[in-house]
Amino acid sequence: MNIWNKVLIGLICFMAIPATLWSAKVLNHYVMRRAEITKMEGDTERALKDIDDARDYDKGIPTLEVRNAALLSDRAENWRFCTPMNVEPLPNKHVRIVFSVKQDLPTTMKVDDTIYVFDQRPFGNGGRYLGRFEVKQVQGADIAAESSNVLTDPESQRLASSFQEIMQIARAGQSVPDASEQSTPGEQAGESQAAWSVFSRCPTDRHDLFVDLSDSEKERCLPKEILALYSQPAENFKAIDFGTLFTHYYKKRVENTVQHAEKLMHQSEIEKSNQMASDALTLCQNENEQLRKEIEQMKAQRDEVEKECQALDAICTRLKSQIQQTQRENERMVEEIRKFQEANQRSSRSAVEPANTISR
Repeated sequence: MNIWNKVLIGLICFMAIPATLWSAKVLNHYVMRRAEITKMEGDTERALKDIDDARDYDKGIPTLEVRNAALLSDRAENWRFCTPMNVEPLPNKHVRIVFSVKQDLPTTMKVDDTIYVFDQRPFGNGGRYLGRFEVKQVQGADIAAESSNVLTDPESQRLASSFQEIMQIARAGQSVPDASEQSTPGEQAGESQAAWSVFSRCPTDRHDLFVDLSDSEKERCLPKEILALYSQPAENFKAIDFGTLFTHYYKKRVENTVQHAEKLMHQSEIEKSNQMASDALTLCQNENEQLRKEIEQMKAQRDEVEKECQALDAICTRLKSQIQQTQRENERMVEEIRKFQEANQRSSRSAVEPANTISR
C-alpha cells in the first residue's frame, strides 16, 4: 500500500468522525422537539376536554345549583388586581414573570399549576390576553411562573409593554383600587385598573348567558355594543362561539409555533453543518499544504539521492576502468613471465647439452 492510499484512508476516517457527531446531535435535538410537541398536544387535548365538560350543563334537567356551578365553572379560581413585578426573557423563546397577589385574596396556586394571565385594563387602554404560564415558585403572595409554550415576538412584546405601562402608571402615583371599588363602569374604564388578572382556567365567552334576561336587565348589565347584538332580528344574529374560536386559534398557534421551531432548528443545523464543513475544509487544506511541503521535501531528498547515485555510478565506472586496466597489465605481466620462463627453459637445456657431449 503506497502513501497516497494511506492518506486517503486517513481522510475518510477523519471526515466520518464529525459526520457521526453531527448525526447524534441532530437525533437528540429531534427527540427533544418531539417531547415538547407531545406536551403541547396533551395540553390541547386537556383544554378541549375542559371546554366540552363546561358545556355539559345543558344536558338533561339540571338543578339550580348545578346550572349555577356550570355557569361559573369556566371562571374557576381567579385573582384580580395582581401587581406585576418582573418580566424576564428566557432561552428558547420562553418568558418568566413574577407578580404579587393582593393580600386579601387567598393564594391557592401551587407549583406546576397552569394559569392564564390577562391585562385587566379595558382593551382601548391596553387590556388584552397575555398568555398561559406554569407556576414555578410560590413565596407567600409572590408568584413566579414561566410561559408554557414558545412565545412569538409580538406576544413577547405585548407582555413586556403591558408590564412597562403598568409600572409607569404605578410610578405616576395612580393607585390600584380594591375589589370593593369596582362598582361603576366609569371607574372600570379608567387607568386605575392597571393590573393583571390571573385565572386558573381560561375564561370563554358564551353568547347564551343573557338570552333569558329582559331588555331592562340587559341594559343594566351589558355594554351598548354587546346589547346591539341582542336587539338584532333573530335571522340576522349569528352566534359567536368564542370557546371554539379560541381553541382553533390555539391549535393554529401551536402548529405555527412548531413549524417556526422546526425552521429555526433546520436553519441552526444547516448553519452548524456549514460551519463544520468549513472547518473540515480548512483542516483538509492545511493537511494538503502540509502534505505538499512533505512531498517537496521528499522530492528534494530524492534529487539529492539521485545526485549521490550518479556520483556513485561515476565512481563505479572509474573503478571498472581501473580494474580493466589492472587486468590488462596483469595479463601482460603473465605473458612476460611465461616468455621469461620459456627463455629460462631454453637456456637451461642449451647448458645441459654441451656437458653431455664432454662427458662422452
